[in-house]
Amino acid sequence: MNDQAFPRPTKDTIEVLKRASTATLTTILKRMNINKVWMSLKPFTPGMKAVGPALTIRCVPGREDLEPMVHNIGTQFPRHPDDAIEAIQPGDIVVMDGRGSTIGAIFGDLLTQRIKVKGAAGLVSDMAVRDSSHLSEKDIPIFSRGTASPGSKMFSPDYNIPIGCAGVLVCPGDLIAADDDGVVVIPQSVVEEVVKKVLMFEDREVFIRLMLDKGESLQGLYPMGPKWEEQFQQWRTKRTSS
Repeated sequence: MNDQAFPRPTKDTIEVLKRASTATLTTILKRMNINKVWMSLKPFTPGMKAVGPALTIRCVPGREDLEPMVHNIGTQFPRHPDDAIEAIQPGDIVVMDGRGSTIGAIFGDLLTQRIKVKGAAGLVSDMAVRDSSHLSEKDIPIFSRGTASPGSKMFSPDYNIPIGCAGVLVCPGDLIAADDDGVVVIPQSVVEEVVKKVLMFEDREVFIRLMLDKGESLQGLYPMGPKWEEQFQQWRTKRTSS
């Protein structure tokens, strides 16, 4: 596939989703009966956050007889996903199916530098990363299986195809949201609905805080029962129409 294989979201969509935590997003998706969307991958350093469409990379195990050709132009079994990296559009999140490998890494100092220059909004790798001292200087969110010193012997033959990353299906163009808790995949088919629910979720929390400030108890307010739900909807209607 190529860099035009999937539509990118609008800037407004990204901004709304950036305001939501992965905890909020998993709650929203669970209520939509979409559960298999969370990856237990951790940020390279605490506080990292990333939201953007997935540009996917598939990895396969290496094999010694193919090693001589891994860096040949046009090889079917490249070590570095050069074509995928060159297909990055600003705001994309690179999502690599690294098969859960922690004994070696493909992304390190130089590949990460290249995806940053290309405008990637982050890297999510079901594999270790390397060159830790340099990665800390890159100023790009990285979520992975941890760190490893050796380079991986795996190959990167395909990109922009459906992959499995940390046990979760990721299709090109699915929205990725990542923070200190982990990584969430928002299927492209429900992004618009999730955005609406995020806005509703934010308004609901504003309303609950207002009621708590007025001295109301949590009983029936959080979680919200029918009485408070009706008052919230009335409050929200007035707020959005004013």
